[in-house]
Amino acid sequence: MDRTVSSFKASTLRSFIAIAVSLAAGLAIISTAPDARAQGKAEGPAKALQKKAMEEDYLMTDFAKAAEKLEKALAQCGTDKCSAQLRSRLKRDLGVVQIGGAIDKDKGLANFVEAIKLDPTVALDPDIKTKDLEQAFAEAKKKASGGAAAPSNGGGAGPAPTPGPAPVAGQPEGDFVHTPAAEQQVRTPIPVYLEYTGEEQLVRVIARYKGFGMAEWKPVELNKMGENGWGGLLPCRDVQQGTTLYYLQGFDANNDPVATGGDRSKPYRVPVKTEAVAEPPHLPNASPPTQCADTGDCPPGFPGCKAATGPGGGKKVEEPIGKDGGEFCEEDSECKSNRCTSDNKCAEYEGPKKGPKLWIGISGALDYTFVPSADDVCKLTAQATPMNDSNYYCTRSDGSDYPSRDPSKAVENNSIVLSKDRGSDKVTGGGALGNVRLMLTLDYAVHPNVMVGGRLGLVLNSYSGAEAEVDGKRFAVPVHLELRTTYVHGENALFKTGFAPYVFGGFGIGQFETGIPVQVIETPPGEAPTKRDVDAWHIAGPAFISVGGGGRYAVTQRFAFMFGLRANLAFLNAFAPSVGPEIGGQIGF
Repeated sequence: MDRTVSSFKASTLRSFIAIAVSLAAGLAIISTAPDARAQGKAEGPAKALQKKAMEEDYLMTDFAKAAEKLEKALAQCGTDKCSAQLRSRLKRDLGVVQIGGAIDKDKGLANFVEAIKLDPTVALDPDIKTKDLEQAFAEAKKKASGGAAAPSNGGGAGPAPTPGPAPVAGQPEGDFVHTPAAEQQVRTPIPVYLEYTGEEQLVRVIARYKGFGMAEWKPVELNKMGENGWGGLLPCRDVQQGTTLYYLQGFDANNDPVATGGDRSKPYRVPVKTEAVAEPPHLPNASPPTQCADTGDCPPGFPGCKAATGPGGGKKVEEPIGKDGGEFCEEDSECKSNRCTSDNKCAEYEGPKKGPKLWIGISGALDYTFVPSADDVCKLTAQATPMNDSNYYCTRSDGSDYPSRDPSKAVENNSIVLSKDRGSDKVTGGGALGNVRLMLTLDYAVHPNVMVGGRLGLVLNSYSGAEAEVDGKRFAVPVHLELRTTYVHGENALFKTGFAPYVFGGFGIGQFETGIPVQVIETPPGEAPTKRDVDAWHIAGPAFISVGGGGRYAVTQRFAFMFGLRANLAFLNAFAPSVGPEIGGQIGF
């Protein structure tokens, strides 16, 4: 009986302990469940930001945006809202962006160290790793484990290059044995020679350079020279007075950059000066390159500007250089097509840019004419010709000639008071609105920057009388006929969309007639003096020359607006300068 009771007590005690343990575990799970739910809630958005940063922004070389997204993801994770593995990967990717994008190498290395401490098994993504990133990651592993930091070699650890010439003071180091030229003369190619004895198998090496005043880095492919050497020339057209910068990249068979010499933040530097250098640099077993001809400062593509060629048959300036379609690229400037696609391949080069040759359109112009001062602009001589010698003819408000030349109405002319008496019948000179011109335009592009053509149109707001034509002092047909040459500034400007300035010059024939309000005092016999308002027309031309300029905006490659200012000088019957706006549109075929 006692044994049975004791057994029952022991069994009951064990059951009670089991129930207590289960309740405690349940309470622990309940208490930690909100954290787990919060962790799951934070990880989703963080992973989405990570994906966009690395698969979109980083691959499109928008490093600042990639870093911003990764930092936002880390902020969302905090210290406990995401798993250590995810926070480690975010730190790793942020380091990749900061180092690979040359944002801040020190911060990138620090993020690598933190990533390794969070997850010692973390590794670089094999799809985006480079030699620099591998070296920095190896250095971070040593720091994370408390070991000595690996020596820096141009931004990362790596095998020391074979001893060679000592680099110029202040020049960067790297995986290549390379000594930049000490100096070079303007418009003379800069030789670049290097040797590589590292472990990677290089299939090509490029130098990315930026001459003085250049906005973008341009690539130059170096040629294999001997067992370990690579060499080439930076083109003469970009070697201008100042300092030429460049850095080196070596690529393996997968087009991965596996060797470097300098970078954008610390490139090689070659001073460029106007006078000849004492010891001209040259490639091994080659003569120093010669200076290219000075092509002057004429605009790009202007006729007569000859493209310079480099030694050894270098390419002309206007001939595209760079990689063919399908080759690996990092920047647009590397490709012949000037377009590097999102998958880092050059787009196919479609040949020289072409565009429409024939341009047809309409335009309008308004003249503001400067007329001379004159006395007795309406009064006629006894021979019924104007007394003034400035080619003024007058009309009434209804457009008829004033005064009448009918002998039976001679009293009208005789009653006009001379200018010297009461200031009647006088033009003081100055500016006034003149003709309005509506024109059809026809131009032919003889060059990507030059058009020749003509204007044929109607002239409005002209002299309405008949006597000037009778006297042979007027071109009676209200037309505007002009031959013109137009230069549009900018490389291949007529084949591109967007804004481009232009200038033009032309000559032709047309009406240039300007009406000036004049008050005439008449004193008919036996009557009191009266005042009459008439128009005195200054009749110039019909020959003229014109110059002008403005802006051309191509909405598409085949439709453009032109707006500018023209100046005319009309002559023959009389001289008259004028200025005014001119606007129009053209369609290309």
